[in-house]
Amino acid sequence: TSIARTHEEVLELQRRGERNIYEFDIYKNKEFTRVGPLGLSLRKADTKRRSYQLKFRVDDQELEKKNVNLFEPIMISPGGSAQPLQLVVNEITKDRVRGYISEPKVKPALARSNSQQVPALQTRQ
Repeated sequence: TSIARTHEEVLELQRRGERNIYEFDIYKNKEFTRVGPLGLSLRKADTKRRSYQLKFRVDDQELEKKNVNLFEPIMISPGGSAQPLQLVVNEITKDRVRGYISEPKVKPALARSNSQQVPALQTRQ
């Protein structure tokens, strides 16, 4: 669960292939922008304090995170997922943030349902 600080490090995370990576570059806006499995809306970006305020939409619910620092990961657990999504902002400018969302590739609920399948019946002759 390493945190990428640059675009090159994000590409390195993608090359590892363990997680789906969705990069974003959003501007201050009240409308939500769809990024992978989330809807994001930047409410405030403070370059002096290197922090931001973000609203996001998960499973039809709106949540807000205030005063989040640069490179501070936000862990989001959508319903039905055992492993959380990770949202990281690695650049803050006036009225804009850039970062990525990291999502596990293998969803544990699907893996469990496949392993719990009933084996085929064998007949004896």
